[in-house]
Amino acid sequence: MRRILILGGTGETGSWFARYFKAKGYEVAVWGPSGRVDVAERLGVIFAHDVMAEAERSDIVLVSVTIENTVEVIRQVAPAMQPGSLIMDVTSVKSEPVQAMKIYAPVGVEALGTHPMFGPTMPSMRGQTIILTPVEERTGRWLNEISSLFQSDGAHVEILGSEEHDRIMAVVQALTHFAYIGIGATLEALQFDVGNSRRFMSPVYEIMIDFVGRILDQNPELYASIQKNPQAAAVRQTFLSQCMSLCERADAGDLDGFKQMMRQAAEHYGETHQALERSDRVINARIREREGREADL
Repeated sequence: MRRILILGGTGETGSWFARYFKAKGYEVAVWGPSGRVDVAERLGVIFAHDVMAEAERSDIVLVSVTIENTVEVIRQVAPAMQPGSLIMDVTSVKSEPVQAMKIYAPVGVEALGTHPMFGPTMPSMRGQTIILTPVEERTGRWLNEISSLFQSDGAHVEILGSEEHDRIMAVVQALTHFAYIGIGATLEALQFDVGNSRRFMSPVYEIMIDFVGRILDQNPELYASIQKNPQAAAVRQTFLSQCMSLCERADAGDLDGFKQMMRQAAEHYGETHQALERSDRVINARIREREGREADL
């Protein structure tokens, strides 16, 4: 039986993977900085009181701590691992963790950056995307094994280099979260009554406002740490600059300038009509859901 140690395994994401690997027949040990032995007991797995000894006898060490602590945990634990084993992380940034695994893991220990593009509220991997980031000269047989494992459960696996991963995630995660949180913060600053506004919502507005609420319902520590993506600062500044340009045109009554920015954005986006059709399906599903609720009253 293979053995896996999950560092941060008493947290939400770590616990998700503890349940996952336990269901796959692994012997699972978890560790968390808070010492929550009760979480391990509830999961039906071992709590690793001696992390270094556990790392030494584990086939896989999975690092699932906060982004700001990931490199330090890798530095402390990786040297205890044995040749033939695998160290992997599940953080949403990759450049620094991948470099740390390459530096601190002993010769013969493989390393693999991993980024599940879903949260711990998801019941399974089916239909979800997982990004794997090989580590130069340190990823071999484990890449195929882990990829096949996730794919067997219906996950879509993508392979990306660490720099490309962070560049893409600076938009896919950091920018989108930043924009939604910014809308939420604006609603708070305006003391806008979100609940009351639902009386006047179009389905488009309702879907948008629910996505704002979805993000605001998440762990602020995680979402703040996602902004630490090394390429996110430039993306945020570009976003704010474009917002200000739109604002200046609107405030000055320069509607032609505003329309021109929108046209240029649409031209760059491409396939806007297909996006319209896809979003129409979501909107129509929401309308049917609302009609069903009203019919039940």
